[in-house]
Amino acid sequence: MRQAVLREILRVDVNRQLHISVPADLGNEFEVIVLPIQVKALNELNDDDQFMLAAYSAVIENDPEEDAVWEKYVRG
Repeated sequence: MRQAVLREILRVDVNRQLHISVPADLGNEFEVIVLPIQVKALNELNDDDQFMLAAYSAVIENDPEEDAVWEKYVRG
């Protein structure tokens, strides 16, 4: 199993459901965080800010020291 983050921008179907295709080498169990977006707001972020937002969203450990490091970058 490889360690990776799968990031996709999805739209709900007529049943208000999201569907995600996951590569087999990512494993079988996942933590899913659903963040609503406004396309305009996302497009206003530069590549570095989009990366930092994705990386921050992917952090799943409850580690106060690591959280403090990320907060430094997110809040500026």
